[in-house]
Formats: sequence, structure tokens, C-alpha cells
Amino acid sequence: MLDAVREEGKTYALSWLERMTALDVSGDALILGVPDPFFRDWVDEHYRPYLLGLLSGMESGVVRLEYRVVETPVAGPVAVPTPPVKAPMRPNRLNDRFTFQNYVVADSNQLPAAAAAAVAENPGRVYNPLFIYGGTGLGKTHLLHAVGNKIIQQNATARVVYLTSEEFTNEYVESVRDGRMPEFRRKFREECDVLLIDDIQFLGKKEETQKEFFYTFNTLHEMSKAIVLTSDTVPAEIPGLEDRLRSRFNMGLITDIQEPNYETRIAILKKKAAQDGITLPDSVCTFIARHIQRNVRELEGALVKIAAVHSLTGQPITEEFAAQVLKDILPHNRPVDIEQIQRETARYYKVAVEDLRQDRRMKQLAHARQMAMYLARTLTKSSFPEIAQKFNKDHSTVISAVRKVERLLQTDAQVKKEISELHVKLGVV
Repeated sequence: MLDAVREEGKTYALSWLERMTALDVSGDALILGVPDPFFRDWVDEHYRPYLLGLLSGMESGVVRLEYRVVETPVAGPVAVPTPPVKAPMRPNRLNDRFTFQNYVVADSNQLPAAAAAAVAENPGRVYNPLFIYGGTGLGKTHLLHAVGNKIIQQNATARVVYLTSEEFTNEYVESVRDGRMPEFRRKFREECDVLLIDDIQFLGKKEETQKEFFYTFNTLHEMSKAIVLTSDTVPAEIPGLEDRLRSRFNMGLITDIQEPNYETRIAILKKKAAQDGITLPDSVCTFIARHIQRNVRELEGALVKIAAVHSLTGQPITEEFAAQVLKDILPHNRPVDIEQIQRETARYYKVAVEDLRQDRRMKQLAHARQMAMYLARTLTKSSFPEIAQKFNKDHSTVISAVRKVERLLQTDAQVKKEISELHVKLGVV
């Protein structure tokens, strides 16, 4: 493999790849020895697609990478052992580290995790399609890969196709341009048992791609092939999405992942530290969980950075050490705008953003709207008329809403709790 890297002139990769060694071939996976978890994560993030590309060109039958931390991996050429001859398989591009075993389940993600596990056990027979939505870095992609990995674990011949909607669009455009549409349709319709699409919201406003995806979806669904989609919002709020696709997405189960609470953040950090062999003191664990509140990916990234600096400098992992290492990535109070307040408030109360801007008098909507108006007044420099314009209301309505919330904050503990939690979600604590 290193010879192939040298032939392509990828000298920037050699310093990393030379520190790995091929340990074994297990099924269709090449197991690579790496010196530590930080090294593993770095190589996997930066070189996985490149390495898989090299493997696919060797016709060895190896289509996946796995890593094993060893104390002293032997430097030298990384050779791929010759596996038993078998039919060539299309690389599925799944990340082997994203499994159900290392996914922390809590109240914030219990339903989507259970639904994803059910799909993996009975692909195409339950929750088809499964539509998982939520904010950035909350674990949607992890669940998507976990479904694929579990299915392949149970059936090595299952043809799992994973990609983002942007990659689907790019493949479609290139296939049209190069006259390869039969091959494109064969890949996604005839040679696909499980279709996993990340960030489906980016199909919005791409009319021709949506058209092709609509027919792909129908073909797979009629054949009881599993379809799992992720998005940052519900189908109804994806701008530019055709109604017929919205209808298809609503055929199965739509479930959301919420931001992890404090206890869940602690559990995530402890599980990740245990997996990577990092001794993480409780005080440091609580420090990270207290300051990084919205994003699982940022939590794990903070832990990786602390472990890396500790490994390089030998400094003990203390709360002061963590504060110094993470000073550039810890969130700070930052300005928010009315649109952001509307989005976060709508997500918090599980209503549509457009409903906050319309004259609908349902009790839940009225409360959410009043809270959003109060936050807009207290967290932005906008005047009452400016806020009113964003909510399609008269400025006197905004004044009344703000005054009401101010009174409730003096007497209603639940309202105080909701405002506090919305402050956290908006990053202004």
C-alpha cells in the first residue's frame, strides 16, 4: 500500500501511514495496527476515503478498514494479506467505529436508537423509511452507520449503500453528463438492499435530482428494501422539497434526536474515554460536560484533543489542564438573531417555525410564540416593531407577550426553567 502512495506522490501521507502495520484480514476487512486512539481517529478522518480507494484498486476483496491499538506497531510497508477468493463487492463506505455497542442511549435519543436497531434487525420490514432528524453533531450519522454495520454483521452479502444527499446529487449529475444513467440506476435500484442517505435536506430545490430520487425510493420501497434517511429538520420544513417526496418520507417513522442533557453528556464522555483507554478524572469529565452542552461531536472532539495534548506533553489531566487545552473551542456567549431564536424555540416546543409566525391560537403555539418574543426582546437589540415584523404581528402584541413572560418569571418555576434551557440552547449562558 505504501508503494502505491509513493507512486502517486502522496508524500504528506507517508509520515502517518508508515506508523501503521497490517495485522490481519478478517472477512472483507483489513485490520491495521495503530499506536494510539488519537492516531487512529486522525488517520480515519483524513485518509479513510483515500485508503479505501487504494484497496478497491487492488482487487483483493478487502473493502473495509478496521483499527486495533497496539503498543509498538512495526514500521514498514503495509501489505494486504491475500484473502480467500470471493466475488468482488462494492465498498460500502461505512465507518466501523459507529456501532450500536458504542452509542450512548438516553432519553434524548431513545426512540431513534430503538427504531434504528429494529430496522437493522428486520431491514425493509419495519419503519420503512426511517427518518431521523435533529441538530448538527447529535449522533444521526452514527446511527446511520450503525444500521449498516449491524446488517452487514448479520449478512455479509447484504448490499448496503451509504452516502450523503450531496454525493447522491454529484453522482447523478456526473452520470447524466457521462451518459452512465443505466449504471447509476443499477447501483441504487438493482444492486442495493439497504439505502442510507445522510443530510437529505440538501435535496431541497434540486428538481431533477429529486425526480430521480423519487423513482429510486419507489423502486426500493416496493421491493421491501430498507431506506434510512437523516435530516436537520422534519420533511415539512425542508425548503424546496417536492410534496410527493414529503409524502413518501412520511410513510414510515419520523423521529428526532434531542440535545443531550448533562447526565447523558457525562455518560458519553466516560464511554468514549473507556473505549480509547483514556483515564479521565471525574472533575474533568464534569468540566467538559458543563461547558459543551449542545453537540456530541464537540464533546468527543474535546476529549480527543485533551488526550492528544496529554500524550504529547505528559501533563496530568486536570480541570486546569482541560481549560487551557480547550480554551479555543469552548463556547462563549455570542450574539443571536430573531430567526435563530425562532428556530430553537420551535424545536424546543416541537412546533413548526412557520406556526410561530402565523395567527394560530392553539395554547401550545401561543405560549411558544410569547417565549420567542420575550427572548427576541431580551437577547437582541431589536425594537418592538422590528420583532413584530418577524412574527407578522402588531407591536402591541409583542409588548403584551414580553410583559406576560416577565410576570410569569416572577411566579412560575416551570417558565423560569424553560427560559433557562432555551438560553442554553441559544448559547448565551
